[in-house]
Amino acid sequence: MNIPHSRELSVEFFRKYVAEQRSNLKDLEVYDLSAGSGYIINLFHEQGAKVHPYDLFPANNKFCKAECRQIDLQQNFPIDDVAADVVICAETIEHLPDHHLFFKETSRILKRNGRLILTTPNPSSLRGRFSQFVGETAHYNSPLPNEYNAYTYWENSMSTEGYFSKLFVSGILRLRTLAAIQKLKIKQIVRTKNSMTSVLLLLFYPMIYCFSRKAFMKNVKQQPENRKTFQEIFQINTSFDVLLSNHLIIVFEKTGNEN
Repeated sequence: MNIPHSRELSVEFFRKYVAEQRSNLKDLEVYDLSAGSGYIINLFHEQGAKVHPYDLFPANNKFCKAECRQIDLQQNFPIDDVAADVVICAETIEHLPDHHLFFKETSRILKRNGRLILTTPNPSSLRGRFSQFVGETAHYNSPLPNEYNAYTYWENSMSTEGYFSKLFVSGILRLRTLAAIQKLKIKQIVRTKNSMTSVLLLLFYPMIYCFSRKAFMKNVKQQPENRKTFQEIFQINTSFDVLLSNHLIIVFEKTGNEN
């Protein structure tokens, strides 16, 4: 099935996630901040979750019976504090200029131990790193960044409504850092289908490992009390789950105080 405005790897993950968590989803408050066609949030609805779809263009909801409300993720969210058990942001953060605001607002609306499920292109794969080296793009076959395709107008729209293209793709370490500032800790990094380009680029792995290890040792020497955090960063930066995966899917969990 072709789901509009969604990537197949992301859809496959959510189908599997909902199937595995079926017994835990009933009556959970699930907020989809970029619901699009409503297909993904409807998977949760079918399992008895209390769903709340939001989108910049709510009229595009076709699959979910729940009312889709409008949201601009570059403004404070029109959602109450500690309202959500699960927040979904699929294929959207790479279009947002202000990632700090996104994580701040997401943390605000999440309950303690609530989860943010985020999917996005993977610039931290070896293919993604190579693409940045070649032309600062998410994929080396993509056009180089330019002002003519920097903004995407919504299809079939008679107005000037739209959104930024993938100008703001961020690697996993940047996403992790901005999330951690807001008490959102990585719970899981989901391994997706390998990128064959990344597999071929594994010949550079020893260099990545050595430089990452050197940075880890330097950070620990300067701040030994934060060794556990630096160890996590080192492991993420050298993880095959990150370096080879075609897509980036991260599950964050809120820790600390609810507010």
